[in-house]
Amino acid sequence: MIDLLTIRTIEYYNCISSTNDRLKEILKSSIPPKLPCLIIAKQQTAGRGRGNKIWWSGEGALLMSLGFELAAFSLKRSDLLLFSLAVGLAVLKTIRNYLPEKNNIGLHWPNDVYVDGKKISGILIESPTPQHLVLGVGINVNNRLNEIPPEFRTEFKNKPITSFIDILDGTTDHSVLITTFLILLSNEINRITLEPLELVQEAERYCVQIGKELTIRSDHKVIRGLCLGLAPDGSLRLQTSNHIENVQTGIIGLTEGNF
Repeated sequence: MIDLLTIRTIEYYNCISSTNDRLKEILKSSIPPKLPCLIIAKQQTAGRGRGNKIWWSGEGALLMSLGFELAAFSLKRSDLLLFSLAVGLAVLKTIRNYLPEKNNIGLHWPNDVYVDGKKISGILIESPTPQHLVLGVGINVNNRLNEIPPEFRTEFKNKPITSFIDILDGTTDHSVLITTFLILLSNEINRITLEPLELVQEAERYCVQIGKELTIRSDHKVIRGLCLGLAPDGSLRLQTSNHIENVQTGIIGLTEGNF
């Protein structure tokens, strides 16, 4: 069974360009760290999401990257989509533990987390070597959204985001959040081999895109269709104009309107 509380290397920074980039750098160094390795930062200057989308990382956000070997977690590269869902569920459940029940929480496939229709967490999974994965997690915790610098405001104007402090009107201890997340992530990773279908079904229950017309850009093509839910392998099921297509990766937007 996976137990991520046995982190073997930890680095902590007040400010860094990117926790993912730092982890990839040391994984490729002549003296790589003992794994799993966790990089934590209070602020990033070059945070990014999937497709090199910008990710504002204001001071007070929870920013961390976890590096590990696939084999150590009994994972194969064919498990990456399920792993992506597992991470999303772990983050969602971590956030759910701290927010009032009145707040509606959902999963934006495959792993972004939204609260009351606003993005609170972004996840970036990268593979710097065939054997390693780097998991980057950003959660808006103690960073107030009215503090977004002017250069970021245009990017987020039509993409509502939220944070713990704006919902709760009080600060939240990062160390408790990190511990909770690592416990829940361990549980979700174990489900990939023990109960993969149940994992996908739970992710589907939280999926905020079901019933919406989506536009997905993937592998130099554009797919448009109605989201029906998730396939057993975790892919997104779209009803296009002439067939049902399972999409495993891509940049997703609403066919009309903005998130």
